[in-house]
Amino acid sequence: MDPAGETVVSEVAAGETIAVAGRDLYEAAAPARAGDYLVGSVLAKGGFGTVYRGAHAARGTPAAIKVLHAELASHPELIGRFEREVEAVRRVRHQGVVEILDVGRLDDGRPYFVMELLQGRDLEAHLRARGRLPPEEALALLDALCGALAAAHAQAIVHRDVKPSNVFLCAGEGRARVVLLDFGVAKLLDAAGPALTASRQIVGSPSCMSPEQLMGRPVDARADIYALGALTFTMLTGEPPFSGSSLVVIRQLHLFASPPRPSARARVSSSLDDVLLRALSKDPAERQQTVGEFLAGLRAALATPAPRGAGARRSAVGVYVEVHADAGALEEPDAELLDDFESILPFTVAELTQAGFAAAVETGTTALVTADRPLDPAEDEAARRGAVTAALSLKRRLDARAGRDSRVHVRFCVHAGEIAAGADGGPAGGDLLELGGWVPEGAASGVFASPALLDGLGIAAQPAPTSRGPGALLRVVDPERP
Repeated sequence: MDPAGETVVSEVAAGETIAVAGRDLYEAAAPARAGDYLVGSVLAKGGFGTVYRGAHAARGTPAAIKVLHAELASHPELIGRFEREVEAVRRVRHQGVVEILDVGRLDDGRPYFVMELLQGRDLEAHLRARGRLPPEEALALLDALCGALAAAHAQAIVHRDVKPSNVFLCAGEGRARVVLLDFGVAKLLDAAGPALTASRQIVGSPSCMSPEQLMGRPVDARADIYALGALTFTMLTGEPPFSGSSLVVIRQLHLFASPPRPSARARVSSSLDDVLLRALSKDPAERQQTVGEFLAGLRAALATPAPRGAGARRSAVGVYVEVHADAGALEEPDAELLDDFESILPFTVAELTQAGFAAAVETGTTALVTADRPLDPAEDEAARRGAVTAALSLKRRLDARAGRDSRVHVRFCVHAGEIAAGADGGPAGGDLLELGGWVPEGAASGVFASPALLDGLGIAAQPAPTSRGPGALLRVVDPERP
């Protein structure tokens, strides 16, 4: 950004801003050397500095070199913050924190530090590519991340900017290594002298920032607990607890709005709700007081089975099967019609039971079978796809059955919804059992599925003849039929 002669607002350390009045920001020439290291191509640029690829001049060891922007080098408070990042990283000395190899100043006076070169991608890019993560994967990443954060807290360091883009997932090192990046806005609780930022300044990124941090109040390790709760919420649900069209809106939500339950946002166990909502408490005293306490609560919640007692609700996939005959055909049926009509439902229920479904409701001409939806996103997708595939396969087999009577017809309806358990643990309520709310009217034959069931599967479907609105079932197109 180079508006000559105008006041420039430059983004500093991922979310913090500082006004540089009456100066032209310019791009200083890339240095050829930083101490014992040769400087190569640019790896990344931010409002605070530029990171270059480098190598040790004698040994050829690869490295990354961070150099403070030239236009900021005349600001003592920013030089102090740059030096504070080096001090914080060197004090922690943990495999989950990048290693500092060298520190110094260029010939033009700009400070720099050299760090190990990491290969991989940050968690923000990982979430964009994957969507929400399975609980087991999220827990493995958090286990490593919390180790680094706990090590920082043990050295009286509050990171103050825990967010997806500051969590780096290293590749090609065997066991996954998770590195907490950017200590540029870290708070050294035991630092002597005045703070490096004015009390009215807010440092950090609003998407994961605690209320006390947003208010510019003193912070301690519990501010990182809040950010950790927001980060975990994002990993497990695929979206942050608060989002808005502007920073002002996000700030107000963090300050005053109650965070949503994770289980209301995504397919995660309700046992996680208490842990994450506690971490996102407005009052630091109500949060977990240490990273270890947060991680232990998360592990316990993920190990807790979903509630199954009376009134407990769980997500499930339902397959509804209905057998019907042409109008008037059953008034004086012949033996061939009855034999065919009465054989279909037992055969279909038996096949679906063998495929992992459990009978929920059954009458003489209809049946509903259900199966719990897995929490893992990939397994959930496979379960929903498997239900549609099973219905299509059964429909083909029934259409080709021996002794088929042309007056008998079958339809399958597949839906994803909720089941409420009764006193005996069996299904007693929930929208899956409310068939009138999702089963199409009429007696059309075929396989139908709800938008909720088909979401993200890429299965071709068309509006049903008796469609009743945006949530109505669609007729699934059988790829094996012309």
